[in-house]
Amino acid sequence: MALLLQLKPDMIMGSAYLPPVSHVLPLAIIRRERRLPLAGAVAVRINQKVMASDVVAEGEAPPRHVFLDLARGLGVPVHEVGRYLRSQRGDALEAGEVLAGPAGMGRRTVRAPSDGIVVSISNGRLLFRMHSGVLELKAGFPATVVGTDGVQTVLLETTGALIQGMWGNGNNDFGVMRVVGDGPGDRLQTDRLDADLRGAILVAGICDHPAPLHQATGISARGIVLGGLASELIPVAARLPYPVIVTTGFGPLPLDNPTFNLLSSNAGREVALDARKYNPSDGSRPEVIIPLPPTSEADLPEDVIPLKEGVRVRLARPPYHGSVGVVREMLARAVDYPSGILARSARVDLDGVGLTIVPVDNLEVLQ
Repeated sequence: MALLLQLKPDMIMGSAYLPPVSHVLPLAIIRRERRLPLAGAVAVRINQKVMASDVVAEGEAPPRHVFLDLARGLGVPVHEVGRYLRSQRGDALEAGEVLAGPAGMGRRTVRAPSDGIVVSISNGRLLFRMHSGVLELKAGFPATVVGTDGVQTVLLETTGALIQGMWGNGNNDFGVMRVVGDGPGDRLQTDRLDADLRGAILVAGICDHPAPLHQATGISARGIVLGGLASELIPVAARLPYPVIVTTGFGPLPLDNPTFNLLSSNAGREVALDARKYNPSDGSRPEVIIPLPPTSEADLPEDVIPLKEGVRVRLARPPYHGSVGVVREMLARAVDYPSGILARSARVDLDGVGLTIVPVDNLEVLQ
């Protein structure tokens, strides 16, 4: 039997080391796929220009299934549930229709939680498939349709700046970007969030308190891009109605200089935030897309970049977490660190720090 191994970005291949790649590009050709979870209908054609809010495909959302405890809901023993059933397997019901009951002095009933279908009834429990309605896929950013299969996927292309992060809360939106503060390490504070920022996408260095996150909701912010987010605020950020992207990591970590400079130089432009979860298996990351006029100088980003002399990197762990530098040498021998770890390492010239030796596992390529 043949054994198939899937190579991951951080695996060593011969003498080459392939760390994760994070893009911070002032100009690139950006292609992104929009895919329905189930086959549906594509609403655009190849070469069509679309805006961020345009629906490019729509179809039925994947159904949800719920178990309803009929015995408990009716207040009767399991063996008596059959007497009160008002629906059978395969029945299609509308929200609020009676599934079972009434029972007892209180005339207790169990009703359909939404439009849906009865899948099965067993041991006093009913499995109900809820209709989830129509799912609309929006373009997310101004682009040109360059590919589609006609039923499920649409490939979009634009030219612009691309900034990728390491954590996102799963939301997405599009709006005008504003920088809150004067530098890459400035904290997001409530006294800086006023009506002038209503409906904007906000950029700040650090957030270590929940108040400004909630205040941003009050001014209808379209999103927030941060360098660092306090780890205890992850559950708060995950529940927010707007996208949140963290570029550096969790803790009091500023935006790195390349990221801050690129974002601040494009303040006032319309940008797209896609705060998708980071997926190491396919390399997809939360990202900021800043559409720019097309030019012949733009290229597709490189998704695989071997670690070698001259490559720009960002440190992903302490003590220099978030620092950016350039690899000056790939050390031939593994380094024995005070922690007792023996690790393959590189000599890196860090901005503002100088030459330091870093385990390659602590590095990501910054293109």
